Amino acid sequence: NLRRRRDLAVLILLDVSGSASEPGPGGRTVHEHQRSTAATLATALHDLGDRVALYAFNSHGRTAVHVTHVKRFEERLDGRVAQRLGGLVPAAYTRLGAAIRHGTHLLEDGGGTSRRLLLVLSDGFAYDHGYEGLYGEADARRALGEARRRGLGCLCLSVGAGTAPVALQRVFGTAAYAAVPTTDHLPGLVGPLFRAALRSAAAQRRTFQREERTREQLELERRTA
Repeated sequence: NLRRRRDLAVLILLDVSGSASEPGPGGRTVHEHQRSTAATLATALHDLGDRVALYAFNSHGRTAVHVTHVKRFEERLDGRVAQRLGGLVPAAYTRLGAAIRHGTHLLEDGGGTSRRLLLVLSDGFAYDHGYEGLYGEADARRALGEARRRGLGCLCLSVGAGTAPVALQRVFGTAAYAAVPTTDHLPGLVGPLFRAALRSAAAQRRTFQREERTREQLELERRTA
């Protein structure tokens, strides 16, 4: 079916932590692969008429989580955006949960559509001072769960990093995710992943709303008993 009116907003959240400077396939770094993916997806979605925003993130401790704007929803996709994207340099660490929560806020505040998707481009290595191992992984999963309960689709892509699927699952949990060697492997994969992420978020939100109504009813009955 031909969609006559686009109603999708996508916020791309690009990991520019130091681990992205590691080598990837074809003599390019992980950052170069993921930056290329961000540019390709932003252009494709923009050409389809979707609302697109692009931000990059890294961190240096809990009080220094940096989320850098490359393209806001209301900005044109032009040479200035390309210049900002090309000027990104991987550095510091990856407080992934905090970046996801901030991206969730930006998407809710500026998406302006009924369907909204948070797309995280990262090697899935959640690490910062005091933010590592099981704690970092659990916080990232929790942040994604919070976003999905609010009705946002969440898709996590690892491009060029070679991260093991089991490691990605520990970080991204039940959110839609995939690992691909290069951007060239995305055609035919992204569409189904987008749809799966949006369907899952809608189901999560309905479940959360039912649970909230049940809790409210039980609390009301307790008070009036």
